[in-house]
Amino acid sequence: MTIDPQDILSSILTSLDRIDYIRPQEIPNIDLYMDQVTTFMEEHLQSSKRYPEDKILTKTMINNYTKNNLLPPSVKKKYSQEHVLLLILIYYFKNILS
Repeated sequence: MTIDPQDILSSILTSLDRIDYIRPQEIPNIDLYMDQVTTFMEEHLQSSKRYPEDKILTKTMINNYTKNNLLPPSVKKKYSQEHVLLLILIYYFKNILS
């Protein structure tokens, strides 16, 4: 029995297509307040929760990420696209590590 690399690659790509993730063009191109960021993340990453009662992102989490220099401080209490991208990356990496 031989394994066809093309079949394996096709299977992996099909699996990746089923993953629900936020595409860069879905991120608003305006700065958001913290409540808007948490709402955006909750709406777009709902299907990635382990348990229904889990929170995707809270205000406390954002503040802690900023205090620990994982996230730059907001500018006039607003978060840019770059902030949102970093929060998405933190969310995904946090799930991988835990």
